[in-house]
Amino acid sequence: MAAGLEVVVFEADAHVGGRCITDTKTFETPFDRGGSWLHSAPVNPLARLAKEKGTELHKTPWNWKWVHRVDRSLTKPEVADYSNYQHAMWRAINAAGAGQGDSSTEDALPSSRWKDTARFWVPQMLGGDADVTSAKDVYSYKDADGDWLVSGGLGTFVKDLHADVPVHLNCPVLKIDYSGPGVRALTPKGEAKANYLVLTVSTGVLGLEKIRFTPALPDRKLTAINQLPNGLLNKVGLEFDPVWTEAVVGEMADYHSGGEEFCTLLFGFYETNMAVGFVAGRFADLLETEGKGAATEYCLQGLRGIFGNDVVKYVRRTDQTSWRGNANAVGSYSFARPGGSGAREILAEPLGNTLYFAGEATMPDAQATVHGAYRSGMEVAQKIVAAHRLAN
Repeated sequence: MAAGLEVVVFEADAHVGGRCITDTKTFETPFDRGGSWLHSAPVNPLARLAKEKGTELHKTPWNWKWVHRVDRSLTKPEVADYSNYQHAMWRAINAAGAGQGDSSTEDALPSSRWKDTARFWVPQMLGGDADVTSAKDVYSYKDADGDWLVSGGLGTFVKDLHADVPVHLNCPVLKIDYSGPGVRALTPKGEAKANYLVLTVSTGVLGLEKIRFTPALPDRKLTAINQLPNGLLNKVGLEFDPVWTEAVVGEMADYHSGGEEFCTLLFGFYETNMAVGFVAGRFADLLETEGKGAATEYCLQGLRGIFGNDVVKYVRRTDQTSWRGNANAVGSYSFARPGGSGAREILAEPLGNTLYFAGEATMPDAQATVHGAYRSGMEVAQKIVAAHRLAN
């Protein structure tokens, strides 16, 4: 828009922000149902924007205080050892990713008595389980210490970031014709024609072929989409009565009841009595299939296993997300299968100088993050402005 181009956004959902949405009605504390953290804050452009706008940022890191696995809670020294293994596990995954091949993260896990529990942090971070995720994709991510929360919720921050951009809500694109000249997009509200189209839908939507393309997407692009499935991370909001003070901001618990049944609980969001439970990967898909309340019940089971049965009487309100069933996302964020680390660059390739691809799945060094999605859009916009100037 600053370069003089006319812009319009077609948003399939009823709100701006896609997989960033802050719920301000269910709890007393804002609950980010999707993206919540400004990850890798020192290299995150959204973190810089938040600072420039004077937005309050919450920078307290979370660390393990409790770990319960199968039939017992770990002792304090064991929790410290478990935490050390977690760091060693990610170092080993990155070391494997730096090598020539592209193995699974599972193959890179070092031996330890904690391995069978700690491995479930792979889907917590990547959305896919250790046996189906690429170590090289992890290695490609540009990490930096600092995961910050935005006061009022990241979804609210994103929604207000570019309020001057015209957006049509409840307006999914059904067909895209990029046979040229220009590109056409068919929506329930009619057809739009433009010189350029930036496609930012998830790989979950692309994989289900919810949008029809003319001409059909090339095999190279389809293969890349298949190598980048949309993983799953669901959240359970847990609002405690303020009289319960056994856990405070920055404290974290892992609960592993056996098999793939695992959740993580983070306490004290925004220095309040709000906690959030996380379930991920195949287990999250299983719980979502079981229906409303299954993920919540498992997190409550985790609370009982760690703090005793009486803890649940202090839980005032709960709610949970169901991102796999969201037709406009079909999951949470992308992961690369083993051997698929180069797929992100292929997905990002434009077609016919008119159809451009953006979103977190196209970013090899910032995948699965909100700032990755933001950066991808900025980079594509710059390419379009340059191409437009060259053509005119």
